[in-house]
Amino acid sequence: MQDHKEKRTLYILYILGFYILVQLCWWGYSLISVHREVYVLTERVAGHPPDETFEKKIWMIIGEGSVFILLLGIGFWKILQNIAHTRRLAMMEKTFLLSVTHELKTPIAAVKLFLETLRSRKLTPEQQETILNDALRETLRLQSLSENILLTTRLDHNKENAFTEFVDLSAMIKTEAVRYTQLMMTRQSFDLQLEEGIGLSGDGSLLRSAINNLIENAVKYAPHDSRIVISLYSHRNTIHLSIADEGPGILPEDTIRVFEKFYRTGNEQTRKHKGTGLGLYIVKSIVKLHKGRITVSPNSPHGSIFKIELPIDTKADHE
Repeated sequence: MQDHKEKRTLYILYILGFYILVQLCWWGYSLISVHREVYVLTERVAGHPPDETFEKKIWMIIGEGSVFILLLGIGFWKILQNIAHTRRLAMMEKTFLLSVTHELKTPIAAVKLFLETLRSRKLTPEQQETILNDALRETLRLQSLSENILLTTRLDHNKENAFTEFVDLSAMIKTEAVRYTQLMMTRQSFDLQLEEGIGLSGDGSLLRSAINNLIENAVKYAPHDSRIVISLYSHRNTIHLSIADEGPGILPEDTIRVFEKFYRTGNEQTRKHKGTGLGLYIVKSIVKLHKGRITVSPNSPHGSIFKIELPIDTKADHE
């Protein structure tokens, strides 16, 4: 139904544009014809051709008509661009809702199954510990998804006021890497290349969320038994943080759009890794809030490297 309305709107727009163009050409032709008749009549009455007023008027009509057609074309082009952007955003939001539904149902169903297993069967302590660890991991997934959705809403409505404090990024990254290794039971190994005592003035909660999203993104796409390299150092009052994985990488045409809200690379029907398309958008918003910048580049021989640059003496933006 929505597609039918959009197509009808486009048809009306095309018809209106064609009608305006035809009418403009017709009025231009009519004006030139009237001036030509006046020119011929003046020549007959006066007995000699008039001055160059006729040619000037003709060129004036052509010039003004051309400018109007150009402006009309630019206007219609911008309208079509906005329509295409709106349709693309609506499609991404629809995909987001489907993804969130799946991401919510999966951990809930898993936790339910684990609890039913614990209640209905007699298990050894080792088996109970394994099931409890699995349930905890699914609960953390659910918590991370909920936090991302809430944080995105606050960032979009400028309701996330950054709390300024000294944040030790070196210690924070170590803590989060250990947490992922122990609680999430990742099969990848972390190679931490961190300078000690690297920190800045910023919002610790937001920066932790950004680091978690980058680590989660690397863990999600990196193959098992691969290495995730996290580098942190300072140079000329700037903190440089990079997270490199050995996953499939990102296509060059996606390196800019990958930070858009809801955007996910690949085809939704054939995509192996599920997600909501919010993680990298949150990371970019938090980095921007701290007056930094984030980029992504290819890793060698394959994978991606996400690089963040933050000014050391930054003050988190309260606006």
